[in-house]
Amino acid sequence: MTRRRKLGLSAALGAVLSVVLIAAPAPAAQSSGDPAATAAVAELARTGQAVVPADFVHVMGYTPVTARLSDGQVRTVNPEGSCSVPGEGRPFTFSTACQAHDFGYDLLRYAQRQGEPLADDARAAVDSRLAADLHSECAQTVTGSEYAACTATADVFAAGVAFNSWRQMSGPPIDSSGLPRTGGLVLLGLVLLLAPARWARRAARRWAWTSRLVASPVRSPVSA
Repeated sequence: MTRRRKLGLSAALGAVLSVVLIAAPAPAAQSSGDPAATAAVAELARTGQAVVPADFVHVMGYTPVTARLSDGQVRTVNPEGSCSVPGEGRPFTFSTACQAHDFGYDLLRYAQRQGEPLADDARAAVDSRLAADLHSECAQTVTGSEYAACTATADVFAAGVAFNSWRQMSGPPIDSSGLPRTGGLVLLGLVLLLAPARWARRAARRWAWTSRLVASPVRSPVSA
């Protein structure tokens, strides 16, 4: 790729990111946060499990369940959650980590619906748990060059989620149109543009487009 083409692509990516950022919602006023959700997020970040608030099922419309990562650790998850990206992270085993992340985001939504949204650091804690779980899955399930590809993909996932949290001012996750998804794909494209050619080819194969984008409760940047 010529230098001129790289500069042109960078300018185009920057323009799209500008649109995404301009469209970001204004930060909501902070409260002390719903006590049950605050405790649940803290425990989720620390252990990966959480005591579900008493009226969570009524407010959010589903019953959380537990699932295990490849190393046997138990996670509280949204059973309908998924990795909202093309291919859902396959061939890597990220599904349980993504479902746990979806549940964590639903705790943030729950608190908002109760009229007591959580502080900014709650979303960061949920995102950090996802990053740790993705890397744990890589360590448990693949080796060699596959491990390198897995951890690189996990890093892209984590960067995309962090980007979308920043774009949404670290407030409660929102469901919106294609903008967060577009931001995630732009971020992925930027990573592939700047990555070594060998890894870029590998990552491009891993992230081959499926027939549709997977719907999920959470739309993170690389996802949703």
